[in-house]
Amino acid sequence: MSLRLICANISLLVVCLGAGSACRRATTAADAEGPTFSVTHWTDKTELFMEHPALVASKSARFAVHLTKLGTFQALTEGRPSIELRGSEGRVTSVPGTTALRPGAFRVEGVMPAAGKYEWRLKVDAGALQDVHELGTVTVYPSDEAARAAPQPTEGAPGIAYLKEQQWTNEFATIVVRPERVRRSVRVPASIVAPAGGEASVTAPAAGRLVATRLPQIGDRVPAGTVLARFEPRISAVEDRATLVQQTEEARAAVQAAELDQQRAERLLAEKAVPARRLEDANRNLTVARSQLRAAETRLAQRDQTLRAGGAGAGGNTFELRAPIAGTITEVVATPGAAYEEGAELFHIVRTNPVVVEAHLPPSEVGMRGMVTDLAFELPGENTASPLRIRRQADPGVVDAQSRAIALRFEVDNDGGQLLVGQAGTAVLFTREQVTVPVVPVTAILTEAGRPYLFVQAEGESFEKRMVQLGPREGDRVGVVGGVKPGERVVTRGAYDVQLASAAKGLPAEGHVH
Repeated sequence: MSLRLICANISLLVVCLGAGSACRRATTAADAEGPTFSVTHWTDKTELFMEHPALVASKSARFAVHLTKLGTFQALTEGRPSIELRGSEGRVTSVPGTTALRPGAFRVEGVMPAAGKYEWRLKVDAGALQDVHELGTVTVYPSDEAARAAPQPTEGAPGIAYLKEQQWTNEFATIVVRPERVRRSVRVPASIVAPAGGEASVTAPAAGRLVATRLPQIGDRVPAGTVLARFEPRISAVEDRATLVQQTEEARAAVQAAELDQQRAERLLAEKAVPARRLEDANRNLTVARSQLRAAETRLAQRDQTLRAGGAGAGGNTFELRAPIAGTITEVVATPGAAYEEGAELFHIVRTNPVVVEAHLPPSEVGMRGMVTDLAFELPGENTASPLRIRRQADPGVVDAQSRAIALRFEVDNDGGQLLVGQAGTAVLFTREQVTVPVVPVTAILTEAGRPYLFVQAEGESFEKRMVQLGPREGDRVGVVGGVKPGERVVTRGAYDVQLASAAKGLPAEGHVH
């Protein structure tokens, strides 16, 4: 009988062979030859996917054998398989196989022993690669009629067909789900913001005109104190500096004259040439003169300080506008020669290193406050989160009225500039606590309408889509707390191809021909 994969409209039936990991898929054949079974079994070296008819005593049976090297998930192209059936009395029937008919595909054919229960195995002899698949128990029936009359497994839901030829040709790999220890973590919405004091506006210190031949551009990084432009205030808006200097010098001369007058009054009073009132008047005049000098000096200092608003330095009547902080120019409103009123914003600067990751922790995770030891940030569309070094963290201690979350702030290094202020993404907050959960690689997870799912390999060419509940994630590993169990085998490479194959709605009619 020519063995082939049963058509898409034939349901798949799954039955475990013994206590081992081998399973048989039986389909109700339309002809009189009985059902076709399939066997899938994994060792550490190879995967076996084999199709065969019901085994009948003294009749020849043909086994279509597909062998995959698990190191590379490529087809085995050398060597030959053989099947051994061991009866209860210890007698072994060996059925030899052929070399590869095509990559990965072999044939084993021979006459079956007497009816009964047998322990069977498939051996692989491929030079350096030696392997044995222990397949549990199989029944050899006394006649075709007995094989057809034997109880059949309960019909199950059809799986997603993805043939061995497709697996060997495309990117494909699977892994056995095992429980592992991972750090407890929580994924929460987050955004990148500037640190406190990390934004500055350089404004017009007074009404006047911007003087510049070249302005900084958006995206330029500037150190603190960098001259951005020069500004020329209107005289009516700010007193002329030369006038203020003159007034200060006049006040200083008045103080000197008052001091001399006070000294003269003290000598005359000592000689009793003038009344005491004369000294009192001299002291009072000196106090007034000193007060006027301080006022003049203060006006001059205030004038210079006013022109340093937003970072300025005085020089005649033209003033330098300087960057008050180190950062990146994010906005340039200034135009050379344009006139501006006092307080008009000319430049905006944002500090880009360090930056702050603002993570919005829901009240249900409030127990993590104060326990976060490590942080990673993931941008939309990325499969992995980038670890960040926490410099300091802050907890406001209140729930935001708008978001109904606690906005934890983590100041982090941003030496490479990979984090941009204003970005939104997902923060992964880690604690020292570890939990043991089933773990799969991140590459195994796909999403549908925001819900995660993966593909479980039920048999060699049959897959099942599983919606899963994700748990803690660390690096390229993610815990699965619902939807998959330890021991099951999930697709880690080629999951999207399996998703496309699911559109076939079952198994393709052409199947395998050996």
